[in-house]
Amino acid sequence: MAPVGDAGLNPVIQRGLFTVEPLTEASRRVWERREHAVFGISPGNSYFQVARMAELFGWLRAEFDRVDAVIPDSALVHTYLALGYEPQRAAKKARGEINVLHNRVTRAWDSVGGPRAADGLHRMSDLSSGTVYREKLAECERVLGEDDVLRRTCAEMSREVLRIRGHEGPLTADQIEESMRYLTAELPFFLASTDIFGVSTSLNFYHRTLPLAEVVFSGESRLRAPARQGYATIRPAR
Repeated sequence: MAPVGDAGLNPVIQRGLFTVEPLTEASRRVWERREHAVFGISPGNSYFQVARMAELFGWLRAEFDRVDAVIPDSALVHTYLALGYEPQRAAKKARGEINVLHNRVTRAWDSVGGPRAADGLHRMSDLSSGTVYREKLAECERVLGEDDVLRRTCAEMSREVLRIRGHEGPLTADQIEESMRYLTAELPFFLASTDIFGVSTSLNFYHRTLPLAEVVFSGESRLRAPARQGYATIRPAR
């Protein structure tokens, strides 16, 4: 994989409580404009505690003109199905976990002033019926069947998700395929959050290195993020 995070090209930037490491030169230019950030909040991840999210929401409000937070509610069902839950129980488990997370996110954001007029807190199911999202999801699903690098990366990340969720022993091809649908559902935001949210430039980010983002933004995949889409690792400075 290309050295997209080369320290000489994209050095780590410290801005108050957080550091920012743009993944590519194009991502650095998107960061410099700071027009829009997509805050994807992962269920089942202990990183997303109320206090930390409150700090991050406060920081995002100060840095970006607009922030849209996204909770992958509809995508989480695929994880529970891959773990062996029956469909009705998988939907119930996902719904309960997402409701708890949504309340936690709301408390965190409200504690630092809440969303501004242009900001938004969305469940993925609120966005997945949009034309742009559906078109990009169809493209991602098609490319996933043709692109060995993208497919291998998604499969490896899906195995790790299921392991963290408590699965032990070997996984079947069907389990991996089902789990990959969670990641595939997030890919349209990497490619088209500008169009999904109607903004000029948009920065997606996470708190640690994300192999799927590296593949898409480095040019290693047939999926290519346009220059107005950026990606960065944003983590607490301390």
